[in-house]
Amino acid sequence: MKMSWLWPCSDVKIPPYLVNEHYDDRYFDVVNAIEEAKHVFFHGAGIMDILSAAGPGRKEFRIGETGFGAGRLLIALMDFLDNSGITDIAITYNSVELHPVTSERMASILGGFRTEVGPLIDLLVRAYSSIEISRPGWHRIQLTRPFGILTLNLWIGEALEMVSALTIPCDTWFLDGHGPKKNPDIWRPGLLMAIGEKTKTNGTCATFTVAGAVRRGLIDAGFSVEQRPGFGGKKSVLKGLKL
Repeated sequence: MKMSWLWPCSDVKIPPYLVNEHYDDRYFDVVNAIEEAKHVFFHGAGIMDILSAAGPGRKEFRIGETGFGAGRLLIALMDFLDNSGITDIAITYNSVELHPVTSERMASILGGFRTEVGPLIDLLVRAYSSIEISRPGWHRIQLTRPFGILTLNLWIGEALEMVSALTIPCDTWFLDGHGPKKNPDIWRPGLLMAIGEKTKTNGTCATFTVAGAVRRGLIDAGFSVEQRPGFGGKKSVLKGLKL
């Protein structure tokens, strides 16, 4: 039987296109999802602290993400950095998606944020439409923004393959796959260990889940982990620091 999803704190059903049919789970919490991304991931990972500590001159910053989905975090990141006042940043954004959506579905999934970030949605959808999503491996998109240059390296395929293919460790990781109960593979110990190996010393990670297995996996991967206040109806989230 197909599950009938409801919007959080609401009696309104979630449209089917917002549910990832491979995991029977919504792509994200649909209430204030852009602000949630900023709180959980960007503040949690300490992005502004890392960039500010880099000093004057061109700043290069490498991000890893598990679970590209429809690009919600990338949209939120561009909006966040566009309004940060920081310039001359070169962002390399390495992400992975095992089940890529079409550009048409991406536009539909992100459509709820159009009043907030409509131009960014159009920018990403246009660029993403050039990707041959049936072809596994790396796909590159470069976007010019007020803060600098963002290069999206999207791996279509399995997450451990993407992490193993990285040649330069990341400054931070956004662990944003579907939850451990829905998609346990994206949280398995071997993958978290590989992520730890591809994180710079004093690099960070952030995630929405506080599941015990995830905490233990991150600690085993070399992170110190702590809970911080959550967003909306979620009590707490996790952040990690690579030792």
